[in-house]
Amino acid sequence: MDSFHANGFSGDDLFSNLLECEHIQGATRKDRVGFGIKSLDKAATFSPLLVNKLEKKFGLLRTKNSYIIPNLPQSEPKIVTGFYINAKNIEQIEDLLLPELQKLVGVITTPVDLPKRYQYVHIRRGDYVTSATTHGLISAEHYKRLIQRDLPLVIGTDDIKSSESIISELMPTVVYSPSNSSAWQALKMMAMAESLILANSTLSWWGGFLASNNGKSVFSPSPFYKNDPESEEHLQYKKFTRVNSEFL
Repeated sequence: MDSFHANGFSGDDLFSNLLECEHIQGATRKDRVGFGIKSLDKAATFSPLLVNKLEKKFGLLRTKNSYIIPNLPQSEPKIVTGFYINAKNIEQIEDLLLPELQKLVGVITTPVDLPKRYQYVHIRRGDYVTSATTHGLISAEHYKRLIQRDLPLVIGTDDIKSSESIISELMPTVVYSPSNSSAWQALKMMAMAESLILANSTLSWWGGFLASNNGKSVFSPSPFYKNDPESEEHLQYKKFTRVNSEFL
């Protein structure tokens, strides 16, 4: 884990509970590594061939999108990065993975002002604002179609400032962000929701995975990414309900 890929949450937030999983062999926090990878991502927009050479030189195996799992090279890589939301791969090991996640989330305490029953809307902004043409920013209209007014509405977001206009339109009961909750709490709140409207993000996907396996309604944007139609086949978990995406 590192602070540069934490989407607003503190860099060791998700890392803090990983060692509770019996299948984790070891975990550390490496901010310098995260800074280096983030720098390579920026450099790749100018010189992808050079970055590719640097990654090979330093033993980095990088997944460039959310669904292709690269073949392992002959020499063992030093670092492997990815998005880890390829439903086809996860479904192969979910019988092992699901109990581990449920155990981890089970010990997390939720914020004291969280309603007992609620609908949860996840709004992903942050660095998505600068990659809106690829990932896409989900609009207020998309969420409004799925709101159940008979339930208190809870909004979770990584970026309050960039989400202000949607929050004002949806009129939630309470809003959670990195300023008043942790990434683990966000995951648990999504898992516990009676109804969950996903954003097109990794944290959202895993919240949906847990909620749908709790027998809850999970609405996933389709296509998941605005300008990457191929991702649709790989990212939609079998228990999600797909709804036509409305992007800004």
